[in-house]
Amino acid sequence: YMEPDFPSFIGLINMLKKSYDGFIQPVMDKYSMTRIEIDILMFLANNPQFDTAAEIVRIRKLTKSHVSVAVNSLIQRNLLKPFHTDNNHKTVHLRLLPAARDIIQSGRQAQEQFRDQLFQGFSEEELQLFRDMTDRILHNASQKEDSHL
Repeated sequence: YMEPDFPSFIGLINMLKKSYDGFIQPVMDKYSMTRIEIDILMFLANNPQFDTAAEIVRIRKLTKSHVSVAVNSLIQRNLLKPFHTDNNHKTVHLRLLPAARDIIQSGRQAQEQFRDQLFQGFSEEELQLFRDMTDRILHNASQKEDSHL
């Protein structure tokens, strides 16, 4: 068993964040939006099964107050519509509105360009190995997190 080089692993995470920022920044500029606003729209578009602010906070590990401010801003801009299901008037669900379509399309293009740059030259087998390893790392990280709560 050889331990991974932890400083270079943290360096990789930081480099990936910075690289992704470079792809998403033009979308933020074009639509005069904050990073968290774009992240929320993309999350709702990519994960239609999760449509509450609480789920965004829990799954994306974002700060509750930041999500709240961003969701309110997106509602004001007519990009999101809050609604209640018939039986539950406590939980506010969020629906993407047609005005968000172009922003989401631009966000998806940026995500695809980022992905294409990262994985250029990788074989299908290498991509599958990466997916498997990522799943295991995420599983291990969430176990540690659960034990800290």
